[in-house]
Amino acid sequence: MYTHPLRDQIVTEVHARPFQQISAPLALLQIAILHDEQDPGLVERRVRELALAEGFELDAKGTGFFFVRQGQRALRYEPHSEFYSLTFYGLGDIQVPELPAGWSEALPGAFLCGVEVLFRREANDFDGWVDEHFDPAEPGATQINGSDVMGHAAALRTDFRARKDNGYNRVLVQDQGGMTLFQAGRLLQRICEIETYRHMALLALPLALETMPMVSRLDQRLAGVVERIAEPDSGAAALLQELMSLAAQVEGLSAHTANRFSASEAYFALVDRRIAELRESRIEGLQTVEQFMERRLDPAHRTCRSTGERIERLSQRIARSTDLIRSQVDLSIENQSRDLLRGINHRARSQLRLQAKLESFTVIVVTYYAFDLIDRTLRNVVVDETLESRASFALSASVPVIALGLFWYVRRLLKGYDKDEE
Repeated sequence: MYTHPLRDQIVTEVHARPFQQISAPLALLQIAILHDEQDPGLVERRVRELALAEGFELDAKGTGFFFVRQGQRALRYEPHSEFYSLTFYGLGDIQVPELPAGWSEALPGAFLCGVEVLFRREANDFDGWVDEHFDPAEPGATQINGSDVMGHAAALRTDFRARKDNGYNRVLVQDQGGMTLFQAGRLLQRICEIETYRHMALLALPLALETMPMVSRLDQRLAGVVERIAEPDSGAAALLQELMSLAAQVEGLSAHTANRFSASEAYFALVDRRIAELRESRIEGLQTVEQFMERRLDPAHRTCRSTGERIERLSQRIARSTDLIRSQVDLSIENQSRDLLRGINHRARSQLRLQAKLESFTVIVVTYYAFDLIDRTLRNVVVDETLESRASFALSASVPVIALGLFWYVRRLLKGYDKDEE
């Protein structure tokens, strides 16, 4: 027995992204950055170099997730297939940490979204704290959303709006008593993941809006081709050529959008799962996070899903239309083959009928040779001239009988061959 080469990777996978043990008060900033076609390995090495330069102690040659803490600050790095996230923690205070100087220019990739989470212990001025960060009188302000989460262990408030000063969304969380360190870590991580995954899911929306008119045009072209299939002089070759052109364009669209739509569907599912894990309890007068996402995110989700499904259905319809035209072509070829065989059969029977009409000449020739053969035989066999003369007379008289017998025999051989069979 030997150890499977992937055993260590499989065993450690379930512990690859652990929740942190944290407690109020604290503030964190998480940003999500797309790889943007850059090598993930180079991205990770660059992040580790920046963390080392900032004074965090970690293995420069390590790989994958890391969480490092130094005094009252901490850094969490979490790699994903399309993006990576960096979380900066300010421990013991609710002052949001800032991105270290120079990191904005040095970090590889394209910035996608960021979220600020302020986490404090229970206090009496919760509503005033919320109004301080989400001023309803501010121009462009949106409705505040929130609920009690984790079985009323914490309260959450946010407006899901990018702030004008830095473009980050801000979330306020208050520990209402009884939260364990792991519960707090799970809650804050889920809040960050909801924000990140919803942006990743919405990456497919502009693509869907761009693709939808193209799908509609291709759909209309296909409808026109299908209508022409039923026409008697439609021209199967031209229709097949047009269908091949349509199929090529649809497959090109599918190749261009399939990965994005598939990833978007997975991210939407993750958002729904993370929201469910919040275990929200509704507060009168406030929209819950689930209600907000259902109202604002679900239409985008349906648009992306509908676009992907329309492309798939269009591809299937083109395949069915192609099969229909091919069946029409096959039927036409079968009809041509049938007509060709009928023509060959007609010519063969015409030749046979011609031969049957010439059977009288055949009877005359055969009668002549039969008469000559019998006559020569009688001359050689019969010695008596009188008897020979009588035999010759009888033979001459039997010529019509010989002819009629041969005619009957030939007719019997050719009987039925001059009639066409169905």
